[in-house]
Amino acid sequence: MNKIILICLSLFLWSETVFSQTESEPAVDSIFRSVVLIRNEGFNTENKTQPWMKKNLYTGFGSGLVLPNQTILTNAHVVRDAKRILVKSSFTKKEYLADVKFIGYDCDLALLQVNDPDFSEQTTSLSLLEGIPNLGSDVLLLGFPNGNDSLSVEKGSILRFEKNRYTYSGLDYRNVLKISANIQPGNSGGPAVQNGKVVGLVFQISTLEQGIAYLISNDIIRHFLEDINDGKYDGFPNLGFTFQNGNPKSLKQAMKVPASETGIFVNRIYPSSTFSKVLKEKDFVTAVDGISISNDGELTSSNKKEFIIDWIEDKQLNSKVTISFYRAGKQNQAEVNLQKNYALELYRDGTEDYFLQAGFVFQPITRSFFHSEDGDLDSSLQYHYSYFIQDLLYRYTTRDIVLSYTFNDPETSKYKKYKYKVVESINGRVPKDLSEFKTLWKENKRGMIVLKFRGMDLPIVLRPESIYQMNQRVKKRYGANYEEL
Repeated sequence: MNKIILICLSLFLWSETVFSQTESEPAVDSIFRSVVLIRNEGFNTENKTQPWMKKNLYTGFGSGLVLPNQTILTNAHVVRDAKRILVKSSFTKKEYLADVKFIGYDCDLALLQVNDPDFSEQTTSLSLLEGIPNLGSDVLLLGFPNGNDSLSVEKGSILRFEKNRYTYSGLDYRNVLKISANIQPGNSGGPAVQNGKVVGLVFQISTLEQGIAYLISNDIIRHFLEDINDGKYDGFPNLGFTFQNGNPKSLKQAMKVPASETGIFVNRIYPSSTFSKVLKEKDFVTAVDGISISNDGELTSSNKKEFIIDWIEDKQLNSKVTISFYRAGKQNQAEVNLQKNYALELYRDGTEDYFLQAGFVFQPITRSFFHSEDGDLDSSLQYHYSYFIQDLLYRYTTRDIVLSYTFNDPETSKYKKYKYKVVESINGRVPKDLSEFKTLWKENKRGMIVLKFRGMDLPIVLRPESIYQMNQRVKKRYGANYEEL
């Protein structure tokens, strides 16, 4: 049996253990031993939009749920950018080194691996509750608030099962359990337990309602754990198109759709998404995998109603799905593999990649700009970020580039108004991304560099001798190294 098969078999057996249900409720001591404190040591910059700044050491805290095979489930935000992770139980002073084995930024979950065999002697694991806990029922929330060494147990109550925004990514709306509980920083990644079974993982606190927190529900946890069975994390599939309801009879008639059919009209299809090669705008989708779609986009199977968006996201990436639809009066059917909406990766990316030349810093537009302390962002920058997909701006560039920073220098001081402006062209050519921008700059390094920006009538024009002089001054005064070309 080769190594890959052994790894997959091990993961399969491990997930079976997590999902299995035991008849008897575990002892209190066992429940307490299923939770560990997580210390995350890493480095960050003072400002994500100024990544050349010197990095600072920081220590973050969180909690984690022990799973079989010396693994720990926690939140992705607890271990992000970790250089060193230490975990410990409240029953021992010993700290164990852990590594991030899998991380899912789109569901705020991560799996850690501890290699020290002594770890399993100090800890136990719990199974996940099947289904959803009853509304109004009590849960125990276990964790290490504020990074304290002693385990804390907080009582909470299940208020609602709903779909909500996962604040870590800021993009993903997934199932959560809304609870009333006094949750503190450091509780993130800790389990909510009911009758000895895990009902969810603490991951965020409401900023609008006092004493309200949210759990990642078990269906999301199961999706994550099943995803990694093949040895890698893929993520959640996405519908990849917008739609409107299929109620208007006149619209059906105009599109040559039988009046008796129910379904949804396709509005816009995102590039490189699940159905981008088979569907077109104005198609009328009637069913997926033979399950009829209502005019409001709902599917009914096994007495369960579910919106098509949720039905798709419940499945694993690359699962095969058959879609039925009408186009120009003709009924069609196509089989596809479920994919991510890759256009959304623009909004997930917080890259620190940059290009420094002539006292100017150029970066791709990312979410980092909108989380920085500098609130004076240009409206054009906000538009190009917020509507890059909706207004089909991706037809022109893969990623817009912005002049993010200007070092104080006699030559650059007159260009302060260009800060946060989007690059339109360099020497008359439109760069598709930062890599191509660097290439175009390099090709013209012995001549004039002409930079045009959206919203600015006059370009920035740089002479080669001025570029060299500015690079030297910036390096000497600020310690910021320009990129050698």
